Amino acid sequence: KTFSAGRILSMESKGELVYFDIPGRAEYIRLAGVIGNVPFKDTRMAREDFIKKKAAGEFPFSQVPVFLVGGHMIAQSTAILRMMGAWGGLYPKDPVEAAKVDSYLDLVEEAWSCCDNSVYATRFGLPDFPEKERLEIRKRLSDDIVPKKMGYLEPVLKESKSGYFGEKISIADIKLYCFAKKLAKGWKLDGMDTNLIKKKFPSIQNLVDQIDNLDAVRKYYKK
Repeated sequence: KTFSAGRILSMESKGELVYFDIPGRAEYIRLAGVIGNVPFKDTRMAREDFIKKKAAGEFPFSQVPVFLVGGHMIAQSTAILRMMGAWGGLYPKDPVEAAKVDSYLDLVEEAWSCCDNSVYATRFGLPDFPEKERLEIRKRLSDDIVPKKMGYLEPVLKESKSGYFGEKISIADIKLYCFAKKLAKGWKLDGMDTNLIKKKFPSIQNLVDQIDNLDAVRKYYKK
């Protein structure tokens, strides 16, 4: 299927996004395409297929998501997100404005990676945690680390007239939205407060509500 604004389109797609049939590290890319009205093929593969293709060396860095475009296979989700944002008018052309968006993206990524460390420790060169230790780490993430990161973003959004980091929605807003949704669902994050954003960060919650109510997003999740 080729998706844009939650619809199957006949227009030529920009390329093919390949990931699993979960939100994970591809959802902010998908939403950037949806919100930016960028047609793309959204391929959801089975984990068994990934294991085979990875063993055959088909993926750069042995990871997904990847994006196939013009004979190239682009790796790393934030790189793909920037490309999708550029196509959809969600990433500034001005270098200074782009750097500001990148700064917010990078801070959200710091928080996201901290949470991922507690789920996929061995991927980061760490020993797997016993369950008791894992829950202790999650409590610290929930009580200290994630609130500290979100605390840097909250006042920026509070002062914004648009409710976004800039005058209009950007890929930084979309990635923060997906991170907030990840926390609220608590998927693979047992021990973390799923109401953290709602309770402590009203401006971030307002951003989530704004994006939830975009026509393109509502149509996408109804498909």
